Amino acid sequence: MSVSPVPEFVAFSPAGPGDAGRIAALHADSWRRHYRGAYADAYLDGDLLTERTAVWSARLASPAGTATILAESGGRLAGFVHVVLDADPRWGSLVDNLHVEHSVHRSGIGTELMAYAARAVLARAASPALYLWVLEQNTRAQGFYQACGGVRVEKGIAAAPLGDPALLNGSPGKFRMSWPDATRLASATAPPD
Repeated sequence: MSVSPVPEFVAFSPAGPGDAGRIAALHADSWRRHYRGAYADAYLDGDLLTERTAVWSARLASPAGTATILAESGGRLAGFVHVVLDADPRWGSLVDNLHVEHSVHRSGIGTELMAYAARAVLARAASPALYLWVLEQNTRAQGFYQACGGVRVEKGIAAAPLGDPALLNGSPGKFRMSWPDATRLASATAPPD
């Protein structure tokens, strides 16, 4: 795997309601690249952008109990992370989304976004624990999360988008990755993502 050049300047900032469209576009592109095979092609090739825009508009209009951090470079969105604070009494806060623009994969942006997520958890959540779900087929992401200190703790079945099982291809697996204490992750810097 080749490493992309690190963007000269990356700014990290909280997302606001006006960012919903940009986040949705990156989210839809990332799902199309990485969820194909798990999610139905008709769903991924359909009007995913409109659906994701509605999701992000709602999330950012009522952000209580969440943290959404953007990474921007050269005037464009390079990545984002969305955390649901104290989502689970056992596992802690949920990294519900982490997506990095394809052209800057392996530049360190994903690692920095995970560190920002961990800092948000430590500053605002009751528990220092952090977790996420990753598709079983997404071995590259699994390797990244393991490099960030995450431990695979259990396997489940991926939830259907929009609650509609017809939008899945069968019963794709997913793994829970866990960080019992986000303190170490909060100070993480590259290895490249």
